[in-house]
Amino acid sequence: MKRALMFFILLALLIPCASFSAASVLAAEASGNEPAAQVLKGSKSEIETTYKNDGYVKIRYLKETSKKIKVRINKLDASGREGTEYTYDLSNRGVAETFSFQSGNGKYRIKVLENIDGTKYSVVQTETVEVSLKDEYAPFLIPIQHINYQSTSKAVLKAKELTKDAKTELEKVQLIYRFIVNHIVYDKQKAQLVIDGKLSGYIPSIDTVLADRKGICFDYSSLMGAMLRSLNIPTKLVMGYVAPNNAYHAWNEVYIKGQGWIKINSSIYFDGENWSRMDSTFAAGNKSGKQTEFIGNGKNYSKKYEY
Repeated sequence: MKRALMFFILLALLIPCASFSAASVLAAEASGNEPAAQVLKGSKSEIETTYKNDGYVKIRYLKETSKKIKVRINKLDASGREGTEYTYDLSNRGVAETFSFQSGNGKYRIKVLENIDGTKYSVVQTETVEVSLKDEYAPFLIPIQHINYQSTSKAVLKAKELTKDAKTELEKVQLIYRFIVNHIVYDKQKAQLVIDGKLSGYIPSIDTVLADRKGICFDYSSLMGAMLRSLNIPTKLVMGYVAPNNAYHAWNEVYIKGQGWIKINSSIYFDGENWSRMDSTFAAGNKSGKQTEFIGNGKNYSKKYEY
């Protein structure tokens, strides 16, 4: 991500409807009315699959430790071969964290690893989980590690406040996107910390980003993901590469049934039924609308991961 951060610092200097409801699942968990827990136990970790068909899994390293802990999740193809590998840092404080099954129906291989020396890790638990989603958009409507929020999060309350008079999902997207573009500025100091290796394993805190009104591309995308998901609008946090210098970057994709992509500096509108790219980092850096064509051009973006 270092190249991306350097690119965005330069940019800042140059430029003065889904049927599934994640809320219902979270409410069931909070009220204690959730189904019986399904937990796969290892010697040092556990993997809870109770809500696998709602699009997510909870993973916990059982004891607090000073070791680094990681999770690797792969979707398997029909022959059992692993696809794109998603690697996460897992809390080493004995706290469960949530990860999505973002690649759709099928079998997933989940591994929990602990650091043994330097960059070497040993596998402490391996499980294969069969997922049959209740709704294909379910994984993009829930709080996860990279888009972490609760019903009481200030960012969630702000999203409700901003959209209280909105009549359509499209209006809600417009209001949230405009708020982030107009109120969050690029944080060059945090970018430098990442470049210097002082923020390794960084995960955004959406309420901190909202309070500070600044962030890097990961922060922009996490905040937007949380605010829109909390309104039951399917939203992805995407990581990949962006022109002109193939810099690593984060952005969002949003889905509204029967709609499509936006025009940045006018009334947001959609023109299809596909996921729509929304790059609030670039848009915030140039509010004149000149970035519209760049963001809307798929040739400028190369997706690597989606969450």
